[in-house]
Amino acid sequence: MTETDQTNIVTLRLSKRNLNRVEAVQTLEKVDRSTLLKEFIEDGLRDRVVKLYVDNKISAGRGAEILDVSLREFLELLEQKGVGVNWVSNSIKEYMKQKYGQ
Repeated sequence: MTETDQTNIVTLRLSKRNLNRVEAVQTLEKVDRSTLLKEFIEDGLRDRVVKLYVDNKISAGRGAEILDVSLREFLELLEQKGVGVNWVSNSIKEYMKQKYGQ
């Protein structure tokens, strides 16, 4: 098992209200709770990293690094979210140079 394949157990406390909400979605989607919570975390992390980018707290390159995706995938995520890209940032310039030789 590599480091990225290893999992850790994390205990999470939810209010009864939030647990009921999770279970309602779980029932509708017919998925186990663990899978659903992992998906919620992934979705939340993506949204939070996009917000950090929008707030100029991180570069596109750093956003891609945090989410463990390519810069291209991060740029596509920004596009999906309707977020404008800072095309003059160093990470974008380097990506364009590598991709298009510019």
